[in-house]
Amino acid sequence: MSHNQIPVEDCGEPLVDVAVEGGLLIGPPPETPLTEPDYRWVRRTVYEKLLRVQENLPRGLSLRLYEGLRSAAVQHRLFEEEKARVAIAHPRFTPRQVHLEASLLIAPPVHFDGTPNIPPHSTGGAVDVEIVDESGSVIEFGMEAKDWVRVDARFCETRHEDLTPEARANRLMLCERMEAEGFVNYVREWWHYSYGDRYWAWMSGAPKAIYGPVSRP
Repeated sequence: MSHNQIPVEDCGEPLVDVAVEGGLLIGPPPETPLTEPDYRWVRRTVYEKLLRVQENLPRGLSLRLYEGLRSAAVQHRLFEEEKARVAIAHPRFTPRQVHLEASLLIAPPVHFDGTPNIPPHSTGGAVDVEIVDESGSVIEFGMEAKDWVRVDARFCETRHEDLTPEARANRLMLCERMEAEGFVNYVREWWHYSYGDRYWAWMSGAPKAIYGPVSRP
């Protein structure tokens, strides 16, 4: 069974606005101003888990939310933009190959065969996070999350082989702290973690996803 075949039974848990709840840093709206209304929202359990991750970071370091919830409109726009980049980089790819390659970094709203998908960020259970120092600067990860469109896709992988020792150690530190709270890392993106969605269920062996598509209040 692929993760796209995992059954979804939404538990009905509400979203919370991290900016209102407090306790965690948030960055500016990512990617496009269209993300501004949604990106600070996550499921309540996810928020509580992120707080515990924050408590367990080394002194002087802070967890910063890059993006939580993402609307269907933004998801569609980001996927189409990624498809365009892939098509330019791989002019011999068929439309299906372009779709599949783009899907490695941006979840498609609809699969190539036309069946609907549930992108992780649409559930409120997926988060993109970074660690910053006391000055507010992102610590050494080899890149920042916002750089994903400007680097080779392979460099985004959590355990990319060409990382400096410092970047490797920091990516693994983030991974260890997040996994200790039950998140699973999407290995192609060091900054992306899931709890409660289909990918989380697939990776953790849970029989079903507990978060489905959700909209902010």
